[in-house]
Amino acid sequence: MLKYAARSDVGCSRSNNEDNFAAAPEHDLWILADGVGGHDAGEIASEIACQVIRDEVAAGRDMKSAIEAAHQAILAAPEKGRGRPGMASTVVALQVKGNGFEVAWVGDSRCYLWSEQRGLEQISRDHSLVQRLLEEQHINEDEAASHPGRNIVLQALGQDNLEKLQVDTIRDQFEPGQILLMCSDGLNDYVKHEDIVASFRELDDLDAIADSLIEKTLANNGADNVTVVLVQAPSADELKEAEALSAANAGKSSSPLLWLGGALALVAIYFLLQGS
Repeated sequence: MLKYAARSDVGCSRSNNEDNFAAAPEHDLWILADGVGGHDAGEIASEIACQVIRDEVAAGRDMKSAIEAAHQAILAAPEKGRGRPGMASTVVALQVKGNGFEVAWVGDSRCYLWSEQRGLEQISRDHSLVQRLLEEQHINEDEAASHPGRNIVLQALGQDNLEKLQVDTIRDQFEPGQILLMCSDGLNDYVKHEDIVASFRELDDLDAIADSLIEKTLANNGADNVTVVLVQAPSADELKEAEALSAANAGKSSSPLLWLGGALALVAIYFLLQGS
């Protein structure tokens, strides 16, 4: 089973936490959702997102379909007496299949990939105003960090003015020991990239890394809710141990079959001798 760790904090200024996360290791599935700021009942929208995606994937749906179902569920919830009209949530979700993984997202909740060799790479792409301005070269990276519209998302689950929900996905293969970090914008808005990297370089335990990232956010007076989810692929040594254990178990499981085969052969020989 994959190692994972998750932490969430209300932050330094908010009175409630609109972030939610779900860990379903039995389905190799992890989800992080961030209620969109400025909308009432964002915590309910993010809760619905996690619940529906988990249930849909457990029922055999693919990630894109599960996220689309969550979008419709959030839109429909107020009429059923849950939440309020206008509530919305970003989401990023990870599903692991063997040595491969898929990440799917809507909004500006992010996914990063960490390895000692390649460092920390953002593998998701924000659905945000600032990201669009960067891509169209209206602003540079330095201007993006302080842009007044940096928290405006262009896509969110439950957003009712969308022509079409954009669910982006990426698929790749794990390398031994790699770590996937999913986070709400409460982390990357308040902790510099190099300081996130420092937590990975200085610590080798997932729980310690998660604690460190939350502590750094709070130390920087992080005004937003902050949530991190880390999932780690087995190391090369752990893979070798698992292969050795699997081979040993296969040998043990074949022993009764060998015994039964020998017994049947003896019985056959006995009846042949009796016949002669």
